[in-house]
Amino acid sequence: MASGRSLAIIVPAYREAQNIIATLENVTRALAPLALTSEIIVIDDGSPDSTGDLVRANLSRFPGLRLLTNERNLGFGASYRRGVDAAALDHIVMVHGDNAWGHETLREFFSHVGESDIIVGYTRDMWRSRTWRRALISKTYTLLVNVITGYRLTYYNGLQIHRAATLKRLHIESSGYGFQAEVLVKALREARGYLEVSMDLIERVHGDSNAFRLKNVVDVARTLRRLAMLPRVSPAPAGVAGATSR
Repeated sequence: MASGRSLAIIVPAYREAQNIIATLENVTRALAPLALTSEIIVIDDGSPDSTGDLVRANLSRFPGLRLLTNERNLGFGASYRRGVDAAALDHIVMVHGDNAWGHETLREFFSHVGESDIIVGYTRDMWRSRTWRRALISKTYTLLVNVITGYRLTYYNGLQIHRAATLKRLHIESSGYGFQAEVLVKALREARGYLEVSMDLIERVHGDSNAFRLKNVVDVARTLRRLAMLPRVSPAPAGVAGATSR
């Protein structure tokens, strides 16, 4: 595995033909001024549209870009695990292919690589950046996970930067949207500390979210049950962006 301050960006994409190139442009612009060795791994999750074809046609435009293709739709969790297995750098972050994050907020987030074992992104002023319904669901979900686990995180489904060595040995069972909370909770149990960083969400401009598909709702419920079965541990110490992580 490569050493130093390095970051693999995993980009799962399902039916994101209208958003994937803009996502890659924002990720690339975010990385450009940072002193980071990087790679970008797009996982086309069996998209029936031209998502994979567009990435393939633009491989030369984006430094360090690779494309992996799932023969059928396996879900975010499975795509994430495939990306983790393929990653060759010290730290890993997942950025969805829906272009929900601009390059400036991504750059700020990426700049914290190595400052703590886990960098946890959360949406700044969610009540304004999302519909009240989606914000309420997100807040309720966060409350449930915090109650179940004993943590006090601001958000579980945002961007997360982890040490690659930790992710590669975690056993993650969730395959849909619940997997992010499972990854974060299990990684926190091994972490010496974490840093929370606020981010500006711009939400998707094109296409519909897949978050509320029935199989994802079922997966989230199963994830909550799995987390409830984990033994309690002492929480890792927290930090906030702009302060020294403990």
